[in-house]
Amino acid sequence: MKEQAFISVVLPVYNAQEYLKESIDSILCQSYPHFEFIIINDGSSDRSEEIILSYNDPRIRYIKQENKGLGATLNVGIALAKGKYIARQDQDDVSLSDRFKKQVDYLEQHPNVVLLGTHARIFTNSDPHFGFHKHCSDPVLLKFDLMFDNPFVHSSVMFKREIIDAVGNYKSDRDLYEDYDLWSRMSYVKEVANLPEVLVLYRHHEKGLSKNFTNFKEEALYNQGVKNI
Repeated sequence: MKEQAFISVVLPVYNAQEYLKESIDSILCQSYPHFEFIIINDGSSDRSEEIILSYNDPRIRYIKQENKGLGATLNVGIALAKGKYIARQDQDDVSLSDRFKKQVDYLEQHPNVVLLGTHARIFTNSDPHFGFHKHCSDPVLLKFDLMFDNPFVHSSVMFKREIIDAVGNYKSDRDLYEDYDLWSRMSYVKEVANLPEVLVLYRHHEKGLSKNFTNFKEEALYNQGVKNI
C-alpha cells in the first residue's frame, strides 16, 4: 500500500481571538488525518495565545514570536515544515472537512502541478452567501491570468514543499504582494491549478490579516503584472 502523503499546515496568528477557534477547529476536523499543524503567534496582544493553548492535540506545534509580519511568519512556518505538502490556513477562514483529502488526491495524480488552490465562498458575519471566489482551474489559462491578477485564494492553497527550494520563500518587499509574487514564481517553473470546487469559507471583514493591503505600495499589483509579462 502506498504511504499517505504528509501535510504541514501553516497558520499565522495575529490578534485573532474573535474567529481563531473556528479556524483551528476546521483543520482539526479534516477527514485527511496525515498532517502537522504549525500555529505561529506573531506577537498577539489579545486572547489568541489562550485560545491556542486550550487545545490538547498532538498534531499542533505552537510557536510564539515577536511580531514579524505575515510574509516573514509564513517563512518561519515553512522552515519548520516536515511535510511533502504545505497547506495554508488563515486565522479567520474555515476549511471544509474534505479540503485536504481532495487536494492531496489531485496533487498525487498530477505530479507536474506544484500549487493547488480551490474555490471559496465569501461570507460576512451578517451574510453567509456574500459571494464567491471562483477562479480559473486550468493550468494553461492560469499562467495567463497571473499576468494581470492573483487567481488564488491564499487560505485555500496547498503546494509542494520542494518548490520552495527551487523558487525561494515569501518576499517581504512592499513593492509586491507576497502571495501573488510566490505563486507567480512557482508558475515560471511548473504548473499551477485550482480545484473548481468550494472547499474554503472566506470571511470578508476589514481586519483580515491577509486581506489588509495597507502594507504594500499602490503599484504592487502593476509591478507584479509587469514582472510576469
